[in-house]
Amino acid sequence: METSNPIDELSPEEIHIDAIEGFHLGGTRYSASFELSDHDEEYFRSYLLEVDFGKTLTFTIRKQIEKTFMSHASLAVDRHLALQIGGKMHDLTPGGDSITNLPEGVLRRIYHIDGGPQYVIGDEGVCYLRDGGAWELVPPLNDLALSDIHGPSRDLIHACGDEGTLLRLRGRAWEQIELPDQRSFTTLEVTNEGLVHLGGTDGLALALRDGELIELAAPERDFFCIRSFKGRRYWSDANWGLNIQDGDNVVPFRELRHAFAMHTSPEKLVVAGWKEIFVFDGTEWSGFQFGYDGNIFLSRLDMTRYGG
Repeated sequence: METSNPIDELSPEEIHIDAIEGFHLGGTRYSASFELSDHDEEYFRSYLLEVDFGKTLTFTIRKQIEKTFMSHASLAVDRHLALQIGGKMHDLTPGGDSITNLPEGVLRRIYHIDGGPQYVIGDEGVCYLRDGGAWELVPPLNDLALSDIHGPSRDLIHACGDEGTLLRLRGRAWEQIELPDQRSFTTLEVTNEGLVHLGGTDGLALALRDGELIELAAPERDFFCIRSFKGRRYWSDANWGLNIQDGDNVVPFRELRHAFAMHTSPEKLVVAGWKEIFVFDGTEWSGFQFGYDGNIFLSRLDMTRYGG
């Protein structure tokens, strides 16, 4: 581990904290990633934590780097992937940790199917996949950036991105889905039935149903992620918080202030905020936030401060 970092010389007031992603791993167990930086964003330190969010709130540091984590994914309670800026993929397993260099493009986001393949996408149309072996490059169709990838099974993996890009993965090759809308997409969700929802900035919210692209009524917010949980579809945004879909409308649901990456388990919806990890069971809200006082720490959220 690198030991010399100017962050160690800064006061807590000079440190900026950003949550990255959070996963529910069953029971009271979670994983969560976050980053420390100076206010000029010249120096960084990132952590991946294994968290026990029960009657007490405790954590262990599973991985610390003196760089930026772009994304992480928890494949099991004791196995994680963490994407370091520069295309370095950390594979964290009980049998030992390893790093794979993925040299193409600027990679930004990891996605995985439970018990199945893992994917990572980024700029210039780049996507890598791993399905039981080594990471493989999926040949790009063009040089347009991919911003999100999702699908409930191997045969329903889709990716979206700049200038109306919507792709479907067929084996190891992309198939272009032509759309009449050429706006850029930041997020998508694909259901078991093949229904695709797409989101973007300034309230862009679309549904692709049986080949017809339908624009949903939505507040003018910058949508970051779309996920379904316990029969409802949620849309996170960077400007206000969490929204919910009601028919062909996306309406405000909970003012979390900032809501970014979302992940679901059968029991929990986990939402990454600014420096918070929010947890929703379909009825009750809870969560924890990252802090720094010279050392990192976690504290429980008072959810009455977040739209309660």
